[in-house]
Amino acid sequence: MKALKELENLLLQESREKYPSIPEHARTVNLFGKLKAEKREKKRIEAFLNVSGHYAAIIENRGQRLDNRKTVTDIIGRQKVIGSVTFIGSGMRKGLADLKATIFGRSVDIELKRIYKKGKDRQSEEQKEEQIRIERAGGIYLIVSSFEDFYIKYLELLAIIK
Repeated sequence: MKALKELENLLLQESREKYPSIPEHARTVNLFGKLKAEKREKKRIEAFLNVSGHYAAIIENRGQRLDNRKTVTDIIGRQKVIGSVTFIGSGMRKGLADLKATIFGRSVDIELKRIYKKGKDRQSEEQKEEQIRIERAGGIYLIVSSFEDFYIKYLELLAIIK
C-alpha cells in the first residue's frame, strides 16, 4: 500500500500546484478504483510516471469492434435483430507492451501480467520477441503484476539509471 499512498501524495501535490485556490478539505484524487483491475493498474502506473516527471502512455492494441446489427420489425410487428458484430485489427505490430515510458531518458516498456486463473496470463511469443528487440536496442522491459509490483521495480530501476 506504500505505492498507492505515494501516488495519492503525488496527485495531491499536483492538484495543489494546478489549483491553489481549492481548500484542502475539498481536494480529492482519482486512484481509478472503479475501473476493472487491469485497466486500473495501467492507469495508476501511467499517472504515477507522468506526475513524477517522466513520460508514460498506455498502448491500446486491441483493434476496433464494429457492430453491424440492426433491429427490424416484420409485417406483423415482431422485432428481430439481424447482422453481426465483427472486429478489425488495430494495424499495430503484435506483441507491444501495455505501456511505453521514458524514465530519466531511458526507454522503458511495461507489460502488465496479472495472475487471474492459475497463472494463465503469460507473455505471448510476439511479446517475448518484442522484449528481446527492446533489450537488444538498449531499452528496458519490465513485466509487472500490479501497481505495487511496478513501484518496487521502479525503485530498483532508479538505482540503476541514476
